[in-house]
Amino acid sequence: MVAHLLRLKLVLLRNGLRRSAAAIVGMVVGILYGGTLLVTAIAGLVVLRFRDDLPLTEAVLVIGGAGLVLGWALLPVLLFGTDPTLDPTRFATFAVPERRLAAGLALAGLVGLPGVASVLLALAGVVAASRSLPAVVVSLLAAALGVGTCVLLSRIVTAAAASVLSSRRGRDLAGIGGLALLLAVGPVVGTVGTGGADRASFQQVAHVLQWTPLGWPWAAMAEAAGGRWPTALLSLALAAGLAGVLFVLWQRVLVSVLRNPRPQSGGDGGHKLGLGLFARLPATPMGAVAARAGTYWVRDPRLNFPGLMTALLPAGLLVPALASDSHLALAGMPLASAYLIGWGQHNDVGYDSTAFWMHVSSGLDGVSDRLGRLFPSGFLAVVCVPTYAVLGPLLGLPWRLLPATLGVAVTLLLNGFAVACVASAVKQYAVPAPGENPFTSRPGSVGVTVAVQAICGAAVVALSLPALALGVAAWLGAGWAPWAALVVGPVVGAGALLVGVRVGAGLFESRQAILLQDLVNMR
Repeated sequence: MVAHLLRLKLVLLRNGLRRSAAAIVGMVVGILYGGTLLVTAIAGLVVLRFRDDLPLTEAVLVIGGAGLVLGWALLPVLLFGTDPTLDPTRFATFAVPERRLAAGLALAGLVGLPGVASVLLALAGVVAASRSLPAVVVSLLAAALGVGTCVLLSRIVTAAAASVLSSRRGRDLAGIGGLALLLAVGPVVGTVGTGGADRASFQQVAHVLQWTPLGWPWAAMAEAAGGRWPTALLSLALAAGLAGVLFVLWQRVLVSVLRNPRPQSGGDGGHKLGLGLFARLPATPMGAVAARAGTYWVRDPRLNFPGLMTALLPAGLLVPALASDSHLALAGMPLASAYLIGWGQHNDVGYDSTAFWMHVSSGLDGVSDRLGRLFPSGFLAVVCVPTYAVLGPLLGLPWRLLPATLGVAVTLLLNGFAVACVASAVKQYAVPAPGENPFTSRPGSVGVTVAVQAICGAAVVALSLPALALGVAAWLGAGWAPWAALVVGPVVGAGALLVGVRVGAGLFESRQAILLQDLVNMR
């Protein structure tokens, strides 16, 4: 059964690449971009093997390994998601032994670029720790346990997150947890930014991490490299116990999902009377699109959780700003908020899935579609951008910079909307389908996702260069620049948005059938 699931995963990955040239291009981009970082990390670990600096090697192994585990746990939730072929709900109707299914789905998680990269990094860690033959043996066992911990933890976290986001209260708690995470990351960023991180603190962090579940497998490597066998074997035993506990938890999660599949509605389970936004917004094509988009943002976990995180993410700059008295971090809050909100609309059509046929069959004009889709993010921007702009001066940023930060932020927001109006009518990348686990991603889609996001992000920055230049001048003390940024920035952004809406509307009207076919192929 395990081998069959692995073959199935490989076949699905191969077929996904055959169906879409964009997926092949995206995979190549992912390999080139991620491969460069991977080769650099592997080379660094190999170099450590031949350096006579064992304490540094041990610290790098523990901190790097703990970061790998943490990345597997958080990145699928925050960024790319997990492969939907691993979604346990897909196997609810199959009479497969649950233990074998749990093992097969866990091992199938290694099939793909992240899994291959993690295995290579773990093997490079073995090379770095290979100071003796017993050290190699212990390190190989620790590497296997470490990679297994990564995969199992990722499966458990994404399954738990999907369950939490199925209710309104869960989404609220998730938003609070996201803010707490940002506040926890803030002191680290502030410490590094002020030069507070040195070798001694680096090694102290490694010493703490090696006695946490994140560091147990990698601590076994480090201790074996140093010849401290009692602690090496203890860390290895703890890592084995952790992997066993995670497998039991994963099996229980799997059993729960198989026996009680989650509802596919994506709502809160209650029937609500009334038409909601459809009764409150104008009865026009644009109003209908805006009401539909706003309803999706309220009820769909694929949209409301990222929207909540987008609203809270700039608040993460508060801690380093207050800890190091950084005016730059305070000035960056409204800019980050505006950029994320505007840029985040670039794949909006992708979330419609096959329901996009209603836009095609109704003869909807492009301008109404382009502007109507901006309603929920525009409402979010009206609340967040001015709030963050005013919060900076209240916490110590000179008030003379308020016009500059507000002007540049408005420019980034409007330019982001302009780019999104065009991009969402040109190319969509795969996102979770309605009712699916909101933390899934299609096989081979990571490269396309990274490429489209990078192009859209670079376009927003390029269009905003005049306002950014005025913002820099205001930061450097030019008395005229703040008010110039407040005037020039919104004008440039409004012009870009006008052009973006017109161009995007034309592309939308001419490419409706192509967009619908792409969305059908992504299912």
